[in-house]
Amino acid sequence: MKVAWCLSDASRPGRGNLQVIPGSHRRDQLARPEHADVVYPLPDGATEVLASPGTAVVFDRRLWHARSDNRSRTTGRALFLAYTYRWVRPRDRYPESAARFAGLSPLRRQLLGAAATAEGHWLPADADVPLRAWMRERGFPPESLR
Repeated sequence: MKVAWCLSDASRPGRGNLQVIPGSHRRDQLARPEHADVVYPLPDGATEVLASPGTAVVFDRRLWHARSDNRSRTTGRALFLAYTYRWVRPRDRYPESAARFAGLSPLRRQLLGAAATAEGHWLPADADVPLRAWMRERGFPPESLR
């Protein structure tokens, strides 16, 4: 899932709003033009999400989404947070120095995308998922540790 947290006013169209195609997460493909270098109209059903500052828009990350054109004098700002499967790697590089990163707890390193083994993101060992040990220590049921 993804969350778009609106920081600026997108309560009216044309402000660089989040744009979605409702139901597009249930399709495998989206119609595209034959020539990628040609500017083309918006796909059928594309809708701008209207949101006031402080609004959190929660949606399926597979939903077709993009920004709309900003025709206002307002700079559109939003914070996007994503929760996804472990094997989907973070795209951002953290400015942490290696020494600072090494000084973090294993749980914090995991939450920042680190893995203890080479295959830790795809075939995690216990060392790659210190959250499991944390949950065991606190009595979480075994089925929640998968």
